[in-house]
Amino acid sequence: MKNTSLEHIDLGKLALILGGISLVAIFAIGYFVYFSVSKDIVVLKNNMSSSTQILNQRIANLVADLASTTLTSQELSQRLLEEQAKSSSFEASLNNITGTVNNISGTVGTLEKLSKTDKELLQKYSKVYFLSDNYVPMSLTNIDKKYLYDDAKTLQFHTSALPFLVRMLDQANNEGVSLKIVSAYRSFGTQSTLKNDYLVTYGSGANKFSADQGYSEHQLGTALDIANGLSKPALEISFEDTSAFTWLTNNAYSYGFILSYSKNNVYFQYEPWHWRFVGVSLATRLHNDRITFSDLEQRIIDTYLVNIFD
Repeated sequence: MKNTSLEHIDLGKLALILGGISLVAIFAIGYFVYFSVSKDIVVLKNNMSSSTQILNQRIANLVADLASTTLTSQELSQRLLEEQAKSSSFEASLNNITGTVNNISGTVGTLEKLSKTDKELLQKYSKVYFLSDNYVPMSLTNIDKKYLYDDAKTLQFHTSALPFLVRMLDQANNEGVSLKIVSAYRSFGTQSTLKNDYLVTYGSGANKFSADQGYSEHQLGTALDIANGLSKPALEISFEDTSAFTWLTNNAYSYGFILSYSKNNVYFQYEPWHWRFVGVSLATRLHNDRITFSDLEQRIIDTYLVNIFD
């Protein structure tokens, strides 16, 4: 009986001992785990702290780089603006220089044209200015005989003005108007002979319609006596009643021709057949302003000389 109780007691103690050992083991394991985890947490915290510091440093570096870049960008923008201003200033200066060069070139070109243009071509002759017996136009060309009132004659006209004359005669013909040339260039000697013949025939009355040698526009090579090719005689006051005169009055200016001796002029009697080439610009002005060549001051007329053949 005693042995059974003892065994029973020993088993109970054993259970208590084992239970205690288990608690100790669990506590030991828990403590070990806690210690390990705490250590890892500390390490993790330290690593996070270090990473945060590195990250913060990188952020600070990025902010500094951005600030530097922004400053550099501003400096570049300012420099760009300064260079653009310099470029604009240079371009303006270049334009001014180019304009000056062009003006000088234009002036030189104008002077060169004037040097090659006969200064006598726009002078007011006919008892005002005198052409010497040595004066001859720079160049004369024979007028095609199909344009002449008398094709047995040989008539000459200023070479540079001839294309304007031909265009005018052709255009009139295209519109059904017959214009024929009776007289064109006359030299100093020819004019002298003609005037003497008129004096013999008409006496002092010849001075009313014929210029003395040296005072005739015909010596310039740019004056013409034009007739209606469909009627005779050629040079009569009645020419003003023809379709040819009407056409010339309305259109001759656009080819550079003007009526030299209009009604009530102070030089000679009215000559509806006598036309003179003065250039399109001047002829157009006289036509539009309804004034005559003699009405305009010579200094104004002279400004048209450079463009007389344009």
